[in-house]
Amino acid sequence: MAAATETVSSADGGKTWQAKRQGLPQEACFFTVLYQAMAGDTRDPAGFYFGTNSGSVFASLYEGDSWQEIARHLPTALSVEVMDRR
Repeated sequence: MAAATETVSSADGGKTWQAKRQGLPQEACFFTVLYQAMAGDTRDPAGFYFGTNSGSVFASLYEGDSWQEIARHLPTALSVEVMDRR
């Protein structure tokens, strides 16, 4: 059984959705994300961030098109707060 990660985005108000997987784990991925552990910034393009119950934090600086793990081996992420990256 494979367990992969993806986020989804819509550019038409939710009529259609596209999966975004680049940079996210695609094998043996068994974590969850709490609603409070997701956040976005106000930049253009928008950045998005989420933390997991397995102690990783992922970031996308390009509206979710690609992701990278920016922290690991942390306690369970119960919330994520975005600070201005300027």
